[in-house]
Amino acid sequence: MRGVFSLSRPRAEGPVVLWGGEQPSGSLKYLTFARYLAAMPPGSRGLVETSGASSALALDVLGRERGLPTVALTDAAGGVYLRAHGFQGQVRMAGSAADLFEQARALERDGWCWPRQLTNRALVACVESWASGLRAQVRERFPSVKHVVCGFGTGATLVGLTRVFTAGGFTVTGLQPAPGKPLPGWRTWETQNLGAEDLFFEHQPRMPLTTAAPAPDPFTALQEWACRQPHPEQVLIVAHNARERAAARA
Repeated sequence: MRGVFSLSRPRAEGPVVLWGGEQPSGSLKYLTFARYLAAMPPGSRGLVETSGASSALALDVLGRERGLPTVALTDAAGGVYLRAHGFQGQVRMAGSAADLFEQARALERDGWCWPRQLTNRALVACVESWASGLRAQVRERFPSVKHVVCGFGTGATLVGLTRVFTAGGFTVTGLQPAPGKPLPGWRTWETQNLGAEDLFFEHQPRMPLTTAAPAPDPFTALQEWACRQPHPEQVLIVAHNARERAAARA
């Protein structure tokens, strides 16, 4: 997957940024789910996921590319976020996570494809498939980079990046939002933890998460963390849905 990444160093002596928002759905989730759906059984009636942010937006675009409808199962805040960011599928809301999962299971039984992003370990391999190309481009264009930082969502991106980049001699840090300061698409392990079935459960003891300082948005949280490091120029920020042009205007 060489050639699909938007990378730049916005400030001299500052961190390098992977601008995930330049993807067709406005998020790196597009690359992950594109790989996953490549093996989707024929005959699926549509796509469904429990998401109020990047995953639902990616599946919406990928569904339209395949002529399939998409349903996002989320809360009220997630519904507002999705509509504000161009989601064209159907939004269904519920008062509890248990109800959202039951709605997803019902659609799955009816022939819909549900990637099960919180528990599906196959998504880690999908991240690895594009992360290897990313590592090659970072080495070629920004050889001073030695550390990678990304936000914690389901854990699939963090685990996939860790596997690929640590094998190449890099270190990787996952950031979760500050207590009481939610960020779109980010989660805390305390609130997400589904126990042994959670795809991050087996990795968590080896991948302790760092808490970000309060910030207005995920990109700012990542950028502020990187700039507090002894050598910001050695950090690669994996900005899931940030766009370079938007960041320049901010």
